Amino acid sequence: MSDRDPAAAGLSEGLHLTHTIDLPGHGTLAGEIDLRENFSACLGDVPLRGRRVLDACALSGFTSFAMEALGAEVVSYDRAEGRHWDLVPFCDGAPASHLVPLLDEHQARIARAYRHCHAALGSRAERVEGDLHAVPEAIGPVDLAVLGALAQVRDPFRALHSALRLVQETAVVTGTLPRRPWYDPGRLVDDGWLGDPRHGPFARERWADRRADAPLVFLPRTGQGNPFAAWWQIPPRTIVRWLQIIGFGETRIAYHRRPLAGRMRTLYAVVGRRTQANHAAI
Repeated sequence: MSDRDPAAAGLSEGLHLTHTIDLPGHGTLAGEIDLRENFSACLGDVPLRGRRVLDACALSGFTSFAMEALGAEVVSYDRAEGRHWDLVPFCDGAPASHLVPLLDEHQARIARAYRHCHAALGSRAERVEGDLHAVPEAIGPVDLAVLGALAQVRDPFRALHSALRLVQETAVVTGTLPRRPWYDPGRLVDDGWLGDPRHGPFARERWADRRADAPLVFLPRTGQGNPFAAWWQIPPRTIVRWLQIIGFGETRIAYHRRPLAGRMRTLYAVVGRRTQANHAAI
């Protein structure tokens, strides 16, 4: 497929969609996750119209294009070819010489999918590529930044600080609550407990709020051997503390439910408002 005119070409195996998306002339294209229904809830219902927004992990572009459709001016930022995922360095795993070409090709397929969707939608979003740990100041000030990939990077606080240096007003950090409340002594079953009407109309919100205080967990385990595994389980109140450290003193947590990997999961959005000047040099 020609990168010069991706909308004129048919879909091919050379594209990888991270998110399900509706495209003119193609209909609904399935991705790894579907955030189309009530997309605004995924971002804590923050207003977007007229705001300049940094989509700090744009992937195949759905979030960028959805925010643009809601009135934002969007800068889509994603890793460049050769800027690889933070692999878990299992000593008995596959060598880097084997993994790097696979990563380069996978990233190229995601970038081609972005360009295909960008052209098909007639998007005006600007795409910038680089390292998530070193978001370039040349992007310029933004009103708002959205970041949703912290569990996949080895130094999530560094990535967060880098992405939010440019933000003048609002940060939105998204993530997923643990699959089961293993840290709770009650060992309550998620869907069964939350679905019981005896627990009241706000049971889901109360339970999700309890889970917000889960511990920060380092996920890789000896014997797994998967270099692409997520690094962290990051609860929303850890995100709150991180945001406060870098100047976003007013925060709130919003929750919503989505199908993910065949199961309903609780996703969160931590919304922070900048209350202190940004010390970008630190």
